[in-house]
Amino acid sequence: MKSIQCRGNRRCNAKQQRNQHGFMFLLVSLMLVIGAAAWFTNIGKQQASSMKVESEDRNLLQLQKIKQKMLAYSILTPEIYADQSPIPGLGYFPCPDKDGDGNVDEPCGYESAVNQTFVYGRVPREITGHFFSFIDADIDQDRFWYAVDARLVSSHGLYQFAGNQRFSNVNPDMENEVKDNSNHDVPPLLLDGKTEIVMVLFYAGNALSGQNRPSNQVDDYLEQPTEIIGQNIDFTSAGSSGTSFNDYVLSITRSEWEAAILSRASQDNNPPDAVPDLCVSLNDNAQHWFNECAYTNTATRPIYQCDETSFDNLTGQNWRSLICP
Repeated sequence: MKSIQCRGNRRCNAKQQRNQHGFMFLLVSLMLVIGAAAWFTNIGKQQASSMKVESEDRNLLQLQKIKQKMLAYSILTPEIYADQSPIPGLGYFPCPDKDGDGNVDEPCGYESAVNQTFVYGRVPREITGHFFSFIDADIDQDRFWYAVDARLVSSHGLYQFAGNQRFSNVNPDMENEVKDNSNHDVPPLLLDGKTEIVMVLFYAGNALSGQNRPSNQVDDYLEQPTEIIGQNIDFTSAGSSGTSFNDYVLSITRSEWEAAILSRASQDNNPPDAVPDLCVSLNDNAQHWFNECAYTNTATRPIYQCDETSFDNLTGQNWRSLICP
């Protein structure tokens, strides 16, 4: 049987045109579907990328807020621990959270009978019972870490004395260097080789190869030098590549810390007299952090020695001699 040819036949031509139109419609529809899929995929990627950037930005902002909270804690220590006796003075920072429960783990700064030059761990979420927080409630605490000059922690294991918690003698006259485990004079901690750093704050990026989370090991979060008890350390703010280093780093310099606590100690609410309030309102032999450190016992004295007097003032920081006329 011969096939029927449609040459010159209007009916056949119309049929061919309808078939071609149908094919084109299907082709256009397919292209639209593919284009829409690509568009939605691209938008999805952009949204995911945007959400990731927004999350990182928020965490970096949180790191900045933690720095400000640490400085606030340092100048408000007497108010935060107003229920403690004796009341501590200015300039201290909290012990880190070592076990990841959100609370400070104290005392710190003294491990295996070795005095540490710095203390290293997670930023605590809050100071339990004292209504002071460092990290917003909806932020993942695990990624925020810090190292701090061990002399400045508010509960140092070496200074427990005579039944009381004894704080190190903190004021702007504090030496820049300390003795390490080998009896060398060293800065407690550095950042990129720079000294006069009292705290280094970190936000850990996403886990890199070999890092296993969740964990209480700092190596699973930060790409920083290994801590050696009794020695100082030089932290770094940048790495060679994003695949081997993604820590975000901030510091509190000694000058920032000094400016904060000096502004508090020299507060003057009566500007005409140009004299800090505590120089006038506080008796110079009162048991107060503003006055000189004092201790009556001549046989056994705290590590940071106090002058022998007729009264005890174990938290004295001697601000009076520094700023009073």
